[in-house]
Amino acid sequence: MNDLVPILAAGCALAAAVARLPRWKAAESRPFTIGLALLAVWAVLRTPAINGSANEMSLPSGHFESIPGLIADVALVGAGALIGVTVADAWGRALLKRAFYLGLIAVEAALLLTYDPLHPSYVTIQTHNWILALSGIAVNGAVLVAAVLSYRTVPAPFRLPLSLFMFGGLSGLALAVIRVVTLLRPEGPQVNSWSPMVSIPIFGFALGSLIASARMRKHALQDIDD
Repeated sequence: MNDLVPILAAGCALAAAVARLPRWKAAESRPFTIGLALLAVWAVLRTPAINGSANEMSLPSGHFESIPGLIADVALVGAGALIGVTVADAWGRALLKRAFYLGLIAVEAALLLTYDPLHPSYVTIQTHNWILALSGIAVNGAVLVAAVLSYRTVPAPFRLPLSLFMFGGLSGLALAVIRVVTLLRPEGPQVNSWSPMVSIPIFGFALGSLIASARMRKHALQDIDD
């Protein structure tokens, strides 16, 4: 199950990204398409069997120890920020859109700076984990709020996809809070495998995008017939 769920999530996210490719020329469509592809990258690299094999292939010197995990974390943060950009753009909030881009640059830089496979320390490891947790709260919280506030302005056929985006934001926010709790209480119960749990919001975003793409194609065909 730990391997199957993230692989299914990766397939769903990749299918959603491919379904959006006909709209690639529209600049406002690109961030979400790239974000879905990055979610697929995260899900594949965080699949326990694949992650374990990738780590075993690391150089004996340790120079690339945990590099699959680093790439996965960078991809996850990038995906979250780009999904936030998409929602902010749809909501018409240019300032929030710029904030997501600036936050993306800052958080990605922080993740890279706290990656030290040769001399790992408690401080760098904890800092890395806190960056992931807090960025998850910020991004998913913003996506959820923006989606809720824009719900009434969205045409009726696209409210189901938006509801799935809300579900993705809400479940992602809940998981980020759980991560914070585990960091604050290291002596308490810990999550042994995040990949099946983080796959839940991926399914929400990917299915929402697939439904939206299908309904947009339907509307386009109706306009041609008219």
